[in-house]
Formats: sequence, C-alpha cells, structure tokens
Amino acid sequence: MYKQTPLRQALEQYIKQDWSRLHMPGHKGAAIKPFGQLMQYDLTEVEGTDSLFEDDGPLKKLEEIFTELYGTKGSVMSAGGSTLCIQAMLRIVAKKGGKVIAGRNIHASAVNAMALLGLEPIWVYPERSQQERLIGRISPKDIKTILEKQEREGALDSVCAVYITSPDYFGVMSDVKAIAQEAHQKGIPLLVDNAHGAHLRFFQEELHPMQLGADLCCDSLHKTLPALTGAALLHSAREEYLPKLKNAMTVFGSTSPNYLIMLSMDSTAGFLMEEGPKRLKETAQRCAELAELARQRGFVMPTHCDPMRLSLPIAGTGWDSNRFRTLLRKHHIMEEYLSDSGCVLLFSPFSREEDFLRTKELLREFKAEQQPFSSFPILPGEKVMGLREAFLSPKISLPIEQAENKVAAQVKITCPPGIPLVMPGERLYKESIKILKNSGISVIDVVE
Repeated sequence: MYKQTPLRQALEQYIKQDWSRLHMPGHKGAAIKPFGQLMQYDLTEVEGTDSLFEDDGPLKKLEEIFTELYGTKGSVMSAGGSTLCIQAMLRIVAKKGGKVIAGRNIHASAVNAMALLGLEPIWVYPERSQQERLIGRISPKDIKTILEKQEREGALDSVCAVYITSPDYFGVMSDVKAIAQEAHQKGIPLLVDNAHGAHLRFFQEELHPMQLGADLCCDSLHKTLPALTGAALLHSAREEYLPKLKNAMTVFGSTSPNYLIMLSMDSTAGFLMEEGPKRLKETAQRCAELAELARQRGFVMPTHCDPMRLSLPIAGTGWDSNRFRTLLRKHHIMEEYLSDSGCVLLFSPFSREEDFLRTKELLREFKAEQQPFSSFPILPGEKVMGLREAFLSPKISLPIEQAENKVAAQVKITCPPGIPLVMPGERLYKESIKILKNSGISVIDVVE
C-alpha cells in the first residue's frame, strides 16, 4: 500500500470505528474464504465512504489525484471498466441522427453503445503495409477524406465525433496527434479508446491520447497497472465536458460500484505517484530487448507499438496457433491471446524475472520460415440497414452455415480480442461465414 491515498484512509477509518454494518453488502465484512480480511474493505455508500457519481469526499480527492497524474482537465473513475467509459464518451457527443467516423478495429462495446444511442458509424478501415500481419493503423489521410466528403455533401453537422482505438489490441498505435488535427480543423471532437494504454502517460515520449490532442479518452487501469479487473478512467481535455462526465456514466453504470475495485485504483494512484514511472520504464526496456530478439528469430514485428506489449505475428512464419501453443506451454507461459494471426504477451512492472527469462528461452527456440500469409481478418461489410434498426429488429438465431445472404442482427466477435468480425446491418457472405467458422463461431442472430 502507498501513502497519501484518500480512499484507503477513509475505508480504514470506517473499519477502525467498528460500526454495526446494518447496510449492504450482505457479507458484513466477514472474513469469508478465500478473500479473508479483504472483505471488510468491500463497503457501500455510507457516511464517510463517499458516492462515486455524486462524490465530494475521498473519491473526489482520488479523482483529483488522477487528474493531476494524467494532466487532464478532469479524470473520473469507473468500476465498470472501459466499457462504461466508452458508453459515456459516446453519450456525451450523441445527437439525433448523429454519425461517428470510426476505425473498423473498434471494440464491440462501442458498436453496441452506438446502436443504443442511435448513432450511425462511418467506417474507416486500417491501413496495412504489404508486410502487415495484424490489423494496421488508422490513417489521418483517410479521416481527412471522409470529413471532406461529409462537408461536400452538407452532412458535416451530423458528424458527432471521430472515434479511434489506439493502441489496438495488438498494441499498434495510430497517429493520434495528426488525426486530432484533422478532426479539429472541421470542429469535430476526437474520442480515443485507450483501454490498453493507461501506462502511456508515464514515459518521456508523449504517447498518451491526452497528450496528443484527444478530447475524450478511456484507460483500463487493470490491463497494465496494479488495479483489479474493471478499474478504468474517463479523461477529458475540454472544460465543457466536465459537468457531463458523471451524468453520462449514470445512464449505463451500476449505482453500486465495487469498493474493492475503487480501492485498487487508490493503490494504483499511490504506485504512480511514487515508484510507478521508474518501474514502467524498466519494464519497457526489458520488452524492447525481447522485441529485438523476436526480430532476430524471424518475426516481422509491428511498428509504432505499445512499449510494454510483445505482439508476435505468427502468420507467414510456417507456424500455426496449435504448434505455437505447444511451445508456450513447454515454457510454462499463458498468453493473453493466440490465433493463427499472432500471439500477444502482456508485461507489467509486476511481471517476474522468470517471466522475462521464459519468454527469452521461448524466442530462442523459435525459428521462422517465411511463407505466404493472411492478415488478421477485418471484413469490408455491405451495409443493408442502419445499425440501430438491425440491432432492434426481430431476429432469429441460425447455424452459421445457414446464414449466407442474411443480414446480421448482432455484433459478432471472439473475445479476446473483442474486435467485431461482423456488424449489425451488414449482409453475410461466404467469405464472412468462413472467417466466422474459423474463429469458432457456430451460431449468429440475423434479421428475421
């Protein structure tokens, strides 16, 4: 635990006073296995513990610490992960008949939120180099082209936002600064799903979206920092959005945010105020050494990548996921993600020395044999009906083999990575059905 963290102090004060807990939750702080004494910190909104969506005590102080740490106009906490932050970002900019220019490498939670809010996406497909095995980057030129087309057609007023994911699931970072400039030249805000990049604020180079011109962005603290799953932040670079942040979150979020998640955010703040930046830089250096070894062993490594993520493109190496899984298990490694496209290994300041050594030994045993390859699938879809219309239409579930020429009524993903293979309102063809089957998807909802 780190000092000067307000929520920990408030909860420990409550525990010390030995109240009769005649309030929720039902465990009453009992040391239930396997959680033990941790249960006494699992409280609710009572006197002294504050309330997340109407905070004026320790939670407010904690959010002020995060605001200073990330250098924003305001940063607020979510115990509902980046999903809640994404929903809130889109709620803040939403308007009737609104459109969002969005990267097709989007997370499914954003698509679902757009459907519920009545927002229609205009898709921007990632740009891939000839050697790109993974997803690629969103191009500022493509954003500019779409904005100019909307302007020529007299439809720019309906564009609510530009929305990108950076870093993407494989750690590839788009040029957020250039994309922000293109959006702002047309008076359009930039929203960034930075769920995988909460640590990026703490390097010498400016890598975090709040440093690069984003107007709103989300961070998942649990992905790379010492917070419990579900811990996230919603950041704003604009004063006018500040009164809207909490209100937008209440539309989608639980009225009972988990105090253990928030306590872990409190501890994370302490880590970032003290030894965090130094340890993050040390971890990034170790990852850079592993990435260089991976290049030497024949991996075509992605560029512009998150410094604490080792993404190994398997496609085109002569290996498949089953063979690579055997190698991972031999070295006692459990990966974040594995497919025939690639393998993602996530490191953090809390990775052990043996984690780095095992990865080094794995890479030394690997040898690529360059072969033809297929990149991570991102399907160009034929839009048949609007996102919300398809999402809310009467639907039936069909075996994937029977869905050819039908119109998808749901986002269809594998998670991880959570990137939709099919969007609601798009027609299903042989190629899309083949990719869905290869991804282990056997049933899909289609418009009746």
